[in-house]
Order: sequence, then C-alpha cells, then structure tokens
Amino acid sequence: MQQSHATPAGRLQDGATQGVVARAQAAGAEKLRRAIPRARAAHPNFDRVLFLRHIAIFSGAVFAWWQHQQLGWAAFGVVTASAALNFACSFLHRRLHWAGIAEVASSVIGVGCWITLAAVTGGVPSPFIAGLWLEIVLAAMLFAPAGIVSVTLWSVAALWGLQALRGLEGARNTLLLQTAFLLGMGSLSFAIARSALRTEEGLVRERDDLDVRMRALAEELEQEREVGRLGGGVARLAHGLKNAVHSLRGFAALIEPTLGDRGDARAALAGLRVAIDDLEALARMTLDSGRAQPPAAPRAAVGVALERALGEMRMAHAEVEWNVEGDADAPVALSDAALQEVLVILMRNAVEAMDGCGRARVTVARQGESVCLCVRDEGAGIEPSDLERIFEPGYTTKPQGSGYGLYLARQLVQDAGGRIAARPASGGGAEVEIALPVAPRSARA
Repeated sequence: MQQSHATPAGRLQDGATQGVVARAQAAGAEKLRRAIPRARAAHPNFDRVLFLRHIAIFSGAVFAWWQHQQLGWAAFGVVTASAALNFACSFLHRRLHWAGIAEVASSVIGVGCWITLAAVTGGVPSPFIAGLWLEIVLAAMLFAPAGIVSVTLWSVAALWGLQALRGLEGARNTLLLQTAFLLGMGSLSFAIARSALRTEEGLVRERDDLDVRMRALAEELEQEREVGRLGGGVARLAHGLKNAVHSLRGFAALIEPTLGDRGDARAALAGLRVAIDDLEALARMTLDSGRAQPPAAPRAAVGVALERALGEMRMAHAEVEWNVEGDADAPVALSDAALQEVLVILMRNAVEAMDGCGRARVTVARQGESVCLCVRDEGAGIEPSDLERIFEPGYTTKPQGSGYGLYLARQLVQDAGGRIAARPASGGGAEVEIALPVAPRSARA
C-alpha cells in the first residue's frame, strides 16, 4: 500500500461529497414518493379517455338508431346517460381524494353503456360487443396492469350476465368466441402496459438519479469553494509554523538552564519539546506533500503512537482520566505521524465533549486483518442527525469548533484503506471507532 501524500487541503477536496450524496439521494427519493400521488390524482389521459368513450358511444347510438329506428329514444337515452355520468366523473376527478374513484367509475360506466346498447340490439351477437374491446384499450391508457385485468374481467362478467338474462341456449359458441376475444385483448393490453410501465419506471429512476447527481455536484461545488478558501492559506500557515518551531526550540533551550532540579518543570519542558516536534513534523509533511516522492509503504506502531497521543492529552488536560484496554502488536498501514494525528483529534474531541473533566477510554483490538481503536467519552453524546455530518468539512456542533478535525481524521484513515464511524455509547456519551488494515510484512519503516 502506498502512502498518501495529500495535503490537509487536498484531503479536504478529495472527499467533499461523502454524506452529501446520501442526503441528496434521500431528498430525491422523498421527492419521487411525493410526486407519485400527485401524478395519480391528476392522470393526464383521463379527459382524453372520457372524450374517446363518449364519441364512440354517441356514434354507436346513432348507428343503432339508424339500423333499428324502432328503438326510438332508447339509443339517445344511453347517449344522454353516458354524457351525464362522464361529466360527473370528470368533475370528481378534479377533487384530489375522489380521483381514483372517478377513474374506476368511468370504466364501469363505459362497460355498462356498451352492454346496454348490446342488450337492445340482439345481445351477444350485437356488433356493440366490440365496445368492450374499446374499454380494455382505454383501460390500458388509464390504469396500471392490474387495472387492465380488472376491466377485462368486468367486461367478461357483464357479457355473460347479459346473455344469462337472455338465455344461454344457442349462444354458447358465440359467447365463448367473444370471451376469447376479450381475454386476448386484455392479455395483449396487459403485456404492452407492463412493458411501458417498466420503461417509464426506468426513466423515472434515471431522471431521479440525474437529479441526485446534480444536487450532489451543486453542494460539492459549494464545499469546494469553501475548501479552496482554506487551501490558499495552508502553505503559508505551514511555513509560518516551521519558522515558529525554530523560535520555540530556541526559547526552550534558554529556559532549560533556569529550571535546576525541579522535576515537574523539566517534565513540562519535555512535553513542550514533544509538541514542538509534532508541529515541525506536520509543517514538513504539509510543505513536502506537493513534491514528487518515491512510493513508500507506511508502517506505524499502534502502541507507540497511542502512548504519544496519551502523553500529550495528559499533559494538556490533567483533569481527564484515560483508561486503555486491550493491545495490538501488529503495525498498521499508516505513518506514525498520521496515526498520532488521528488519535489526538479523536481524544481532543472526547475531552471537549466532557468540558475538560471526566473519564475517557481507548480500546485497542485486533480483528482479522485490521486493528480497531475506539475512543469513548462520557459527554453529552451525539445527536442521530449529526452522526454522518460531523465528518463533513466545516460542520461542527461546538461554538468554537472549526469543523475540520474529524474530517481530516476520516481522510487520513480512508487514505490508508481503513474506516471510521461514530455512534452513541451505551450508558451515555459517544464513541468513535477506527479500523486500520495491518501493514504488509514486507513493509519497511
């Protein structure tokens, strides 16, 4: 595994959209879920279906009157009833909670009108039985595949009911033939509607995916601008730290002769020198990261990095009691400086969560080809809505926080092929766990 040489600003840019995409996908799914009822309540084909049905019934009634003038006003009564009922369905369809009922009622009315025309023109042999075929086609324009099946079965039931009233003798063959036509038309319409529905669902998913990506890109660009404002000052900050380190070393050398045999003062001075060394290492790593370097396999001793991080925390926050559980001798695929930086970030967050006073715990365990380190505090804990966002750049729940500590920790861990997660701790507080891959045996320090 090659060591990552990305600067802190570069690491900020590398993963700026993690967490953003998840929220954008959730927003897109919610948008689609809300859009489905609206589309169902105002079906774009409904008025067209009503118009086609009315024209067909009107034409059929005129033809029936022309062929059988003895029908008199019966044919026009069917047209009048159809028009009135279709108008009522159109009115109801504009009411949000009645739209589905209006669509079902319109198909029932259509089948009823065609059966009435067939009843007054000879029953099953009547040419108006073809109107039931039309109803199945109109159902395909209006309903999902299940609705087409319902209209087909309703048409078949109405056909058999009509002939049952007139008597089945002598009409069985015609009845079976018409039934076969209806079922065939229903099956064909069902297959076409199902194929169209699948295509439409695919287009909706593709559209929604594009919408999610556009949202994610928009948020990414915004975060990139935020990170870019910091990136320009990182090199200047690192250079200034490097110069300040030399000054601090000089002051430490001047202070040392004045301490005499005071053990506590010398321990404090030793801690100051460790902090100065860490600042210098960070400054050099930042300034050298943009230069071409030969690939190197990082190899950090967990115990050494942990002891250094604990020493820094105990020196800076004496009122916090640290307990360490477990042990792992295997080195991890991360540099010593990077591992220590990650641990310091997690420990400092734990200290700040407890307002600088309390007990905290670090657990170390080997799990397969990974080493897991878990930092737990007894603070107020983490809100569920913040569990993912705390790793985003610039997001913080602390009044004086920068919002970049946990993000940098995550980038360092992920650059090494590991993972990091936060969760509420049982009994109160919070815990952050990192899992790092064990370094290959062939790696060299």
